[in-house]
Amino acid sequence: MKIQKIKPSDVEDLKTFIENNNSPIIISELFKDWPYVELAKDSPSHLLRKLLSIASKKLVDTLLIESKHKGLISYASEDYERFTFKKFQVPLKAVLKRLIVEKRDEHSEDIAVQSALIEQCLPSFLTQNPSPNFLSEISPRIWIGTATTVPGHYDTSHNIALNVCGKRTFYLLPPNAIPNIYVAPIDRAITGPAISLVDFEKPDLSKYPKFKNVHKDVQIAELEVGEALYIPPMWWHNVKSHERANILVNYWWENKTASELTSTESLIHAILTIRALPKYQRDAWKEVFKHYVFDRKEDVFDKTYKGILSNSQEEIRKVEDILLKRNAAK
Repeated sequence: MKIQKIKPSDVEDLKTFIENNNSPIIISELFKDWPYVELAKDSPSHLLRKLLSIASKKLVDTLLIESKHKGLISYASEDYERFTFKKFQVPLKAVLKRLIVEKRDEHSEDIAVQSALIEQCLPSFLTQNPSPNFLSEISPRIWIGTATTVPGHYDTSHNIALNVCGKRTFYLLPPNAIPNIYVAPIDRAITGPAISLVDFEKPDLSKYPKFKNVHKDVQIAELEVGEALYIPPMWWHNVKSHERANILVNYWWENKTASELTSTESLIHAILTIRALPKYQRDAWKEVFKHYVFDRKEDVFDKTYKGILSNSQEEIRKVEDILLKRNAAK
């Protein structure tokens, strides 16, 4: 399926537009003034050397993937206990040097720096490549590596992903695809969220037959250098980088709520407390959740009510404190 493509000048308020759209959008020219994007277009090697010159000594999460796995970041066993990679913390300079000098062949390990905070590992990066105004309060992250594949997963945040160097393809599905994409156990997640076991581009339908129900719905975004992709919260995305050196910068931001607890924590708590109950009780809880959470009605209570259903930050903090103290006492 074709993804909408826009320029910032096409809309009055880009942030409001993309947040209200609830579908992936390719954004061109949002980062057109970044000198590092122009440097990547001219020479990826020159960009790597530039990053090397400004990199700090900060250690970054880095994956090494055996050549036999062809860059796939996933499970290496059917019990989900072993992975296709080993995880290390190394100086970013070491990774950049390796990408610059390594003579790669079919036996070379793949390498991937994961979600490193730019302000920590590349302190002057944002001075030279300032964030767009509506993203200026967000701390962006950088992903650097060889050709790798990140399995389908979702983020709970809004996401703008800028392809700085190399080529990167996103294969996207909406949240309601989850029954058909064979999600691995949530408590065996690789680096954060649970992942799909299916290759969205080339699915093995003999092994994952339900995926045929959503295969036609896969949206594809092929990003060239300087193009960005907006991914709404909870959208599944399977990401493949293709070149010898690939760099992505992304911005995550959340819709603010009065609570400091996360929706993922709520999901895990519900799994632990409700999933194993008899069906009639699960059905009852489904109706309760529907009433209080998913079919939320406005102005149900008198305006004098100041409890958690009114989104009173003070009351929500009180309830959070009670829950934390109760859990600590167990």
